[in-house]
Order: sequence, then structure tokens, then C-alpha cells
Amino acid sequence: GAPQSFLADRPPLADVIPDIADALKEDVKYQLSDNVLRGAADTYFPAKIMAKMSRIIEIRRELKQLSGGDAADYADADESTVEKSASAAAAVDLPSYSEVESLLDDLQESVEIWLRPGGKAEKGAEAEFLFDRSWGGFVNCGCRYTFDEGHADKGTCSNVFPSCPALEDVNQNFGNGFYNDHHFHYGYHIYAAAVVAKNRPEWGKRMYERVLMYVRDIANPSVDDKHFPMFRQKDWYLGNSWAAGLMSMELSPHGREQESSSEAIAAFEGIALFGEAMMNVFKDDAENLKSARLVRNVGEFLTSMEVAAAKRFWHVWGEQESSTLNASSLTESTSSTHINTYPSQYKKKVVGMMHDTMASFQTWFAPQDVVSYGIQLIPFTAVAQRRDDPEWTKELYPEYAKSCEVADMGNGQNSGFCTKNGWSVVQAGLLAETGKVDEAILMAKDIPSTIYVSEGADGHSATNTLWFVSTRKREEAL
Repeated sequence: GAPQSFLADRPPLADVIPDIADALKEDVKYQLSDNVLRGAADTYFPAKIMAKMSRIIEIRRELKQLSGGDAADYADADESTVEKSASAAAAVDLPSYSEVESLLDDLQESVEIWLRPGGKAEKGAEAEFLFDRSWGGFVNCGCRYTFDEGHADKGTCSNVFPSCPALEDVNQNFGNGFYNDHHFHYGYHIYAAAVVAKNRPEWGKRMYERVLMYVRDIANPSVDDKHFPMFRQKDWYLGNSWAAGLMSMELSPHGREQESSSEAIAAFEGIALFGEAMMNVFKDDAENLKSARLVRNVGEFLTSMEVAAAKRFWHVWGEQESSTLNASSLTESTSSTHINTYPSQYKKKVVGMMHDTMASFQTWFAPQDVVSYGIQLIPFTAVAQRRDDPEWTKELYPEYAKSCEVADMGNGQNSGFCTKNGWSVVQAGLLAETGKVDEAILMAKDIPSTIYVSEGADGHSATNTLWFVSTRKREEAL
């Protein structure tokens, strides 16, 4: 297939571009919290926010290019469609260069601080990264976060190396010190680094080897690398990655596991994009160009494998011919191209957690059905058009919509769970993927801006949601 890109196969729809521009004017003002800028946090949620900022920057870049008549070569858009989008982009006011540079300054600092060795004493992250010689990996020390009441964003890590909570307790930082979820976390960091390097080539040159610490930890392709194992996350037989490291947080008896197939895909998408960005940076440096090309190619290869595995093991669609577990029931479906892995007794449209010896409809962190669905659909990036088959999305959407409605009916603190926690954002994106783009646009416009600062939606933005729904393929009329 086509290489990974920051762009979709189609430009944003012309009639949605004014809404995207309005969202950009607000989103470009996004301010990172003080503790995130100091690296006083876990390595997952700040990384999602960095990727969110990256998408804002790239969408503004896309509209700016459209407005200047320098449109990209969109894979699935005719000349008339592109011209309409270009005219719409030329007619709107976009955030100024200085506003984008300010956001890029914060993004650069938030990416770089995690990669400065020496921790706080050397102006690096308070929760510093370490190299683990025992297992050959890039692990985080962790943060015992303390703050004064009413000032949660001003807190600090009360510990310094060698006092490392993430190396002592598998429940700290999602088990990072025990090699859990590394690709989920580091993929967002790499994606953000790709955007900074694309916009600031000199930064890319200076930080290339440091960013490669993330890449080498989760996707090292070289047998000659004596510091990291090859392809730590990968199961070459099944094709998917495993999120579980040395031990799971719940000491599961079911072996290795992975929850979010989509975040695994996004991790390798990020590697491909970083490699591509650095190929442009190193175009006149043959040795480093060769290295960057390898990074790009590894990212592309692993993305393709992970997409195929997600469709095989996490995305469930098509009816079975038989309710018994036999060769027919494992291979026949209503789709002419899709192999349904599971017997007809499994009724859900996703697997929430895939283990070595078990497939289950659940997640580690929440019991609501909508979470098991939604965790297979984030983040909203260009790779989704390869990841999510239209047949599957059409079967999934009614179940997702119902699960969101049920979750919103919860009592007490769980009242409004789906909407308040941002899973309604994912619903709009999923609806667009079914081909009902116009309905999805209306749904996306109705999402309150306050949702985008909730814990469940802090990786999304109004800008990116509108971009995503307006770049999906419309359902063709019969």
C-alpha cells in the first residue's frame, strides 16, 4: 500500500474547512500544564497530549498548503474536490505563523525534556529515563507525584534516581519499568518527534540518535545492536505485538496480552513517519539517510503487520456458517475478503484484550462496553483508513452507539460516562468511517469544547476530530 502520511487520502471537505479553521484558532492556544513541561508525570498521558499538539500543527500546515495552491497529491480525490477545498482554505483566516511557532516551541520542549539525560539536575525530565542493562531497554524511573491542594498541575516528583517507583512496582506508570505498554507510550513520543523534525530539521539532526532510543526499544531491526533486543514487542507467528512485558499488573495466568490494537498500529505509524521526516532532513547525508530509510521501512513493515493482525484478532465481523468450532466456522464469513477468526458464539464486534490463551471483551481500566470498543479506534490519524474496514465499522457502529448510551445512563460518578470521558468523540469518528460523513460532521460539531480536556479525550482536539470526520470516504449512493 501507500506509505504512511500525515494526510488522509482526501482533503477536508470544503464546507467543513471554516469550522476547522475556527477550531484551529482556539486549539493553537493550547497550553501544556507546568508539570508536563517539566516531565513530572507518567510517560503515557503527556505523550497523548504531545500527539494532539502535533495533529493541530499538521492540520494547520495542510490548510495553509491548500490555500497557497500547493495541495498534496491526495490518493482518493479528484481535481474538482481538491480545488473546492483549496478555495475554502484560501477564504479562511488561519492561526498566524507566530502562534504556530509558539505551539511548536512547547511541543519541542515537551518532546526533548524526556530525552535529556541526568534528570532534573541536568534540566531533564523529573521522571527521567534510564537504560536498563539487564534486559536491554529504555525504561522510566517513575514519579511519586506530590502537589498542593488546588494546584495539581504544579506538582513535582518527590523522588530522584536511584529511588524509582516504576522499577519497584509493576502498577506504577502502567508497568513501564517491567516493559509493559512501551509501544503504546513511545509511539506517541515518536509521532510528536516526527512533527518537530519535519518542521525544524536542525532539531531533527541534533535529536535523531536520542529519539532512536524509543525506536530501538520497541522495534530494533539490527542483530548488530548490542544494547537492545530485536523487535521486542513482536510476535512473528501471529503478526501482532504484545503489550505485556516481564509481568502483567494483575499477574494474569493467560500469558502475554495486548489491549489496544489501534495504539500498537499508531506506534509503528509514528516510526514510519519519523523515518520519512528524517530522510528529508538527511537527504544530503548518505550515511544518516540510509539509517533514516531503515527506520522508515521498519515502521512501514510493522504497521502493515499490525493492521493485518488487528483485522484478524481484534476486529470481529461477518456471520459464521456454523455455531460449532470447526474449520468452516473459523474461516467462513459474509465478507469475500475477511477471515473471521472466532466461532459464532462470540457475539461482540471487537476483542477488548487478546491473550496468548484467551480472547476477552474487557479492558484493564474500565468495565463499560464502550471502552472495549473505543480502545480499538484511537488515535485519529491517517492510518485509520487502512486499519478500519468499512464492513466492520458498519457492523460495529450500532453496538458502539448503544454502548455509549448505556454508559451515559450510569449512576453517581458514572453518570454520563461515555460523553464526559470523551468516548462520544470516538463515536463521531466511527460514524464517519461507516460512510455517513454528513451525520458525523453534525455530531462532531455538537461536541462541547469542555470534553476535549477530559481524561478520556485529552488526546483529541476539536480540530483533529473535524479533520478526521471530514476526510473519511462518503458512502456511495445506490
